[in-house]
Parts: sequence; structure tokens; C-alpha cells
Amino acid sequence: MITANGQMGDRFSFFESDLIAIEKWKPKANYEIPFFITTNGNHTTPTTLGEFTNGFPDFFSLDTGNLVNLKNVSKVEIGSYGGKVYFGETDIYTSVNKLNSALLPDTIQAAKKRPNDSRFILGTINLQPSLYPAKDICFVDLCSPKRNYHVPRFHFKNSYGEVVLTFRDCKEAFPYLFPATPSHFINLNKVAGFNENSFGAVIKFKESDYTCPVSQSKFRMLKEYLANN
Repeated sequence: MITANGQMGDRFSFFESDLIAIEKWKPKANYEIPFFITTNGNHTTPTTLGEFTNGFPDFFSLDTGNLVNLKNVSKVEIGSYGGKVYFGETDIYTSVNKLNSALLPDTIQAAKKRPNDSRFILGTINLQPSLYPAKDICFVDLCSPKRNYHVPRFHFKNSYGEVVLTFRDCKEAFPYLFPATPSHFINLNKVAGFNENSFGAVIKFKESDYTCPVSQSKFRMLKEYLANN
């Protein structure tokens, strides 16, 4: 896990075992993204390149609209216009502006001396949501999955994908989570109990003050699970 200054910490990522629940969150019009509640804090999906840079400070902007994993650069092409960087034994490349092209050799050499990022990014590749190694990303740019909606897109050597944006994708990526309501997936291993009242029930969790509702149709299943575990 990593912080904005590149030191190890818990600000921008979490261990999967710390996941308590996922909620639907609408931070602004036309955006509805996952909100992750964990035992070390709350997290969400990066929806801008700036947010991605905060979480992955080893990625470097070589030109407007890109963030490059310099550790994966295999070839550099420099010209009067600036340049291009290539990745692996592929034709995949992204652009370098003229200012950065002059600094590129030293920047790449310094990047390749740093340790590999051991984390995973939650993304969707070929419509398959899963956790993908962050170290395998070549570069990041923006795409528009729908009007007025711009999100980071990850380019790998043989594929590309986007950040996970939907509740359905989260369910596929974390199939063990329990659908407490249409807007809440919870980790049953973190459930400490529940409180019943005239309006229904509220779930309590271990190592957290977080609570969430449970629909009547799911409450019986939850009580049976807790009784047997």
C-alpha cells in the first residue's frame, strides 16, 4: 500500500482481506461508482489522471493526457517533435512532449531502479472485471464510456481495460460478497451481528463503526449464516 509521497502506507489502497463492504456512490451528476469501506479507511475508484497519480506516484506524465509506467518502457524514439516510448516487444506506444524527451533517458533509468509495485488494480478487461497487477500497466490515458464521463483506461502489452465503475462489475470481481441491499455488498467474514428495530435490521461489523441496512428478503439468509458460523 502506498501514500502520496511514495512511502508505504494505507491512504490510497487496501488489502482485500480488509474489505468490509462496497456501496454505490454518486459523487457528481452522471457518475455512479463503487465506494469501498475497509478496516483501514474508505476508498473509491480513481476517475481522473490526477487521482491515479496520487495513488501511483511512480507513473509519469510524458505528454498531455498520459501517465507512463517508465519501468515497462523498452524503446525510446526521439525527434524534433518530441518522441514516443514503446513497451516490450510490441508496437504499443504513447507520445512524449519535447520538454520531457530531453529528460527521458535519466528519468527511465531512475524509475527502473525502484521496486516493482506489488499491488493490483481493480479493472475490467474484455468485459471481465478482476484484479490486475499494477506493475504490468504500460500507460494510462482517458476514455469516455458514455457522454460527459471520462475515466482512466489502462494499457497492457496485449490488452487494455478501464477502472471498475459498476456495482455488477464489483460483484463479479468479488464473488464472495453478500448483497445486503441493491446498493450494498458486504463481506460476511467481517459481520459482527445486527440490531433489529421496527424499521428492519442494521448490520454491525468487526473492527469498524460502519453499519449498513439489510433488506428483508436477505435478512433471513444472513441470520442463518451467522447462526451456523
